[in-house]
Amino acid sequence: MRARLLTAAAVTASVASLVVVAFVLARPDFARPPGISGEAPRWSDLVGPVAATAAGAALSWVRPHNKVGALILFVALCQGLSLAAAAYGMYGVGIADPRWPGARWVAFLGAPLWIPGLLATVTILLAIYPEGRLAGPRWRWPTASAAIGIVLLTATMPGSYHEVAAGPAPLTIHAPTAVKVVVAVVTAMALLGGGLTLWAMSIARLARSRPPERQQLAWLVVPIMAAFPLFFAPEWPGDWLVSIIVPVAIAVGVMRYQAFGIEVVLRRGLVYGTLTAALIGVYLLVAAVAGSGLSHAAVPGVVAAALVALGLSPFRERLQRGVDRLVYGDRRDPMRAVARFADSVAAAGEPEELLPAVLMTVMNAVRAPGAAVLSPEGRLVATHGCLAAGVTLPLLVSGRDVGTLLVAARKPGEPYTEGDLRLLAALVPQVAVVLRALELAEALESERDRVVTATRTERDRLRRDLHDGLGPSLSGVGLGLQALESALEARDDATASELLTRVRVEARIAVDEVRRILDDLRPAALDEASLIAAMRRHADTITGGIPIELDAGGQLPPLPPDVEAAAYRIAQEALNNVVRHAGASSARLSLVARGDVLRLEVTDDGHGFVAARRPGVGLASMRHRAETLGGTLDVSSGDGGTRVVASLPLGSRP
Repeated sequence: MRARLLTAAAVTASVASLVVVAFVLARPDFARPPGISGEAPRWSDLVGPVAATAAGAALSWVRPHNKVGALILFVALCQGLSLAAAAYGMYGVGIADPRWPGARWVAFLGAPLWIPGLLATVTILLAIYPEGRLAGPRWRWPTASAAIGIVLLTATMPGSYHEVAAGPAPLTIHAPTAVKVVVAVVTAMALLGGGLTLWAMSIARLARSRPPERQQLAWLVVPIMAAFPLFFAPEWPGDWLVSIIVPVAIAVGVMRYQAFGIEVVLRRGLVYGTLTAALIGVYLLVAAVAGSGLSHAAVPGVVAAALVALGLSPFRERLQRGVDRLVYGDRRDPMRAVARFADSVAAAGEPEELLPAVLMTVMNAVRAPGAAVLSPEGRLVATHGCLAAGVTLPLLVSGRDVGTLLVAARKPGEPYTEGDLRLLAALVPQVAVVLRALELAEALESERDRVVTATRTERDRLRRDLHDGLGPSLSGVGLGLQALESALEARDDATASELLTRVRVEARIAVDEVRRILDDLRPAALDEASLIAAMRRHADTITGGIPIELDAGGQLPPLPPDVEAAAYRIAQEALNNVVRHAGASSARLSLVARGDVLRLEVTDDGHGFVAARRPGVGLASMRHRAETLGGTLDVSSGDGGTRVVASLPLGSRP
């Protein structure tokens, strides 16, 4: 964050200096005043600083820790300040009447800044390009020597003031000749020694390097070394060529050989660089138009240009927001991302289209190549786009883990920023709620299917039992009554007595069959709730002051309807026995599915019963239910209480 604030400050200062240059150049009476030794600034001189500002701002913003962008931005700032000092000093001292405020000091302090704006690109930049750090420990002393030479030359450059302004300088330092000679010798040795050493080491590094680093270095080293000597040739704009060559060389190295992460620079850095260059051009044009029709006074023109520039600020902000959404997605406007998320949920048609639509919204919000949702077990639930390793975020609803959101990584060199992660953190709860809602809808659908299947199974069983069991018994009773009526009419008492006995037997068989059918009837409680919920409800209903603990051992798998019914009836009968006969102070019901067996256990701390005693109807019924399904029922009792354990095979689950 600090690096980007410094970048913004440097860009602002560079743009402000170029606005001053444009303001002066646009004045109709601007010309080279008499009494100066340097050339007057030209419109073409703005090309180099503008290009360097755009390139430095783009690289510094995309790669704030890479010193190449910072150095280019420093060069652009020095070039802009030097041009502004020259333009302001020339006009303010030699043409304006009265003189512009501080013009002599501006010319004195700013004119020599062209030195670091030129020499830093042909020395220090060679040492840190393209990684933003020195290529090795051996590069330290020549880089430091060149930097010291640039500083000394900038501070002691003779005649800089008189190149842009006439008359005496505002400050003159008189030093002994010997001191001047020593400083000049040290400056020359430091600058030439460090600079030539860096050139030699750069050539050696270029020869030893491998592609693509060799091509990157070649695009920077060769043009710089070819153009820099032209600086000393008369009538050749060597400084202008160097200032143009550096941004062009770096742009080629970035775009063609993917330095700094080509995808990032092209899609983000260069977009911002283009925006910066466009804004600089607009501001320069505004300053030129605002200053062309004004008087010789500096303050009214600058104020007018500033007011016009401020008037363009809303347009710039809207343009900035548009570029932000194009380049960075919705990370700077989380509420917009959440609103788009809600719209995607509302617009989704079928439930199976919901998660892909949600994932697409997440991808668009952070410009991700793909996204996926995984279940807590690692199963792929839904995916959209390119599925690859990346950022994983847990999906939680009320503290419950419902899955994981996987956002695929961008291409190398383009990691997710803190802003992207904050936006994802804002979207994760929404994704979790949608996933949980789909899980609940699926569970509801499964429960509905289970109830329908159980109802159909129970109906078919009743139809078979009524048709095959109770139907023949009632038919036999009807036929016996008809024969009995005939015997009574014939006054055949012996036959009537025999028929009456048979009818009585058939009636008893029919009653037993009705009881059997009722015993096998699926409990209504299981049609309204799950097995665990039905057992808990029954335990709460019959407690009679005895606390009953229910341990389900987690969520049960889907059970066959006949196993559910048998387990419920066995537990129901066992708990009833505890409440009615055990004299217990507490009881416990345990229900666990292990492998292919459902284990049901009911224990109490009552007085138990005598094992030799003939078991009652309840125990016989429980045992019958378990054995009918191929399971077992074990009952143990003593002074410490009674323990009933039923093991029911699950068979083929539904």
